[in-house]
Amino acid sequence: MKNLSKLVFLAVIMLLPGTSSMAQFTVSGEFRPRAEYRDGYTKLRDSTQTAYGDILGRARIIFDYKNEKFTTRFSLQHAFVFGENNCFNSDTIRNNTVNIFEAWFKYNFLANFSVRVGRIAISYDDQRLIGYNNWRPQGSAHDMVGFQWGAEKAAYQGDFGFAINNTSPAGAFISNYNMKNYKYMSYLWNQKSFFRNMLKISVMGLIDAYQLPTQYQKVTSTQILWVINGQDTIGHTTLTTTSQVPITNPNQVYARFTLGGNVWFNWKNLSIWAGGYFQGGNIQDGREVVANMYGVNAAYQIVKPFRLMAGYEHLSGTDNNPANKAEVAKKVNSFNVLYGTNHQLYGYMDLFNSMLTTSPNYPGLNQIYARGTVNFSKVTSLEATWRYFSFGKEYLTDGTKVSRNLGSELDLMFLYKPLPNVELNAAYCYFFPTSAMELYNGLKSSVKGSQYVYLMITYKPKFFSTEKN
Repeated sequence: MKNLSKLVFLAVIMLLPGTSSMAQFTVSGEFRPRAEYRDGYTKLRDSTQTAYGDILGRARIIFDYKNEKFTTRFSLQHAFVFGENNCFNSDTIRNNTVNIFEAWFKYNFLANFSVRVGRIAISYDDQRLIGYNNWRPQGSAHDMVGFQWGAEKAAYQGDFGFAINNTSPAGAFISNYNMKNYKYMSYLWNQKSFFRNMLKISVMGLIDAYQLPTQYQKVTSTQILWVINGQDTIGHTTLTTTSQVPITNPNQVYARFTLGGNVWFNWKNLSIWAGGYFQGGNIQDGREVVANMYGVNAAYQIVKPFRLMAGYEHLSGTDNNPANKAEVAKKVNSFNVLYGTNHQLYGYMDLFNSMLTTSPNYPGLNQIYARGTVNFSKVTSLEATWRYFSFGKEYLTDGTKVSRNLGSELDLMFLYKPLPNVELNAAYCYFFPTSAMELYNGLKSSVKGSQYVYLMITYKPKFFSTEKN
């Protein structure tokens, strides 16, 4: 903790405004405790399992500095579960819950061209492919280099970023990388608005490359044990042992690419979104991937306090029919949502997050959804979202045939913002499962439904700020 204090002190000194008359320095924070009741959150619960409550927390202190040429951010974060560290000795931290969330600087070569380097939280469009993952206490940030350009009068902006990951100490370009992160990643994003922002179009291409996971080779060895009585050999026996020898593959890197875009159209009280992506290349285990996703939704402000939205989304999946076993061993058709923020897109109970990111041959996912939002005042609103989910194919990853109907989810969320930097967020979520959903979750007995309740308070104080001259 002493080293951490020194680090904070140095950050403050480095970020203090210099002689520039346009410099601005800000110190802000974030406190976000969240109390939860989990009765099937992330995975359905049956009668053999017990519901439970917990409290999660996040605290950040953020240093921002900006002048004509430089913009910098340094953010310390403490993301934790209440009670996971020693309550009686603040110097004893069992789990690494304190870290640097962001640490980057941006240099403006020109008024419309800059480079940004460091650990950066990035987000594009609706956070479908890359997002902050703000729902998780720890969030998401990437170690990367990025270039940003644009033309404000033409309502155009573009970003290019890349990351080269390695272990510490850094080794050769093809050195072994045994972490779960991508080994290399690069993306290009462009967005253009037309007709005074009535129409907005964005396109994005992303390549991420992973090293082939460590393989284990079965090795059998045989030893002869001699039986000796004094100096006389009276016999022998044979001892056979089997072990798993790890084999790393630093030279074997597989790259996957994702291409697509989004369109937004706004006219008076009507808003329409449509988007889609194609995914190709190879996944981490070397199999070819050919996948896609597409979706559309429309929202209409019926009256000033009431807004209604409805939409549909499709994520392609792999046909795990046992008859296709040989084909699945070579190619998958499941769309991976990469590094997006799934909580806001696929239900607040997060029942499909793991499937969409870590299951390379899941059977696809379709959802039909409708949302109504009522603004009771400028500081109070209520949101109700209904979602119907179904598989794209009839077979689970283990070859079990199931119905495509997975069930539906109802999310009720209440927001109250008494002050600009204070927000209270409360929600009640309920999932109505089918037998297919129960089989997917590996339940031993049927369940009538699962629920999730939370109460979260977010407070973002500004401790210090210098106004621009």
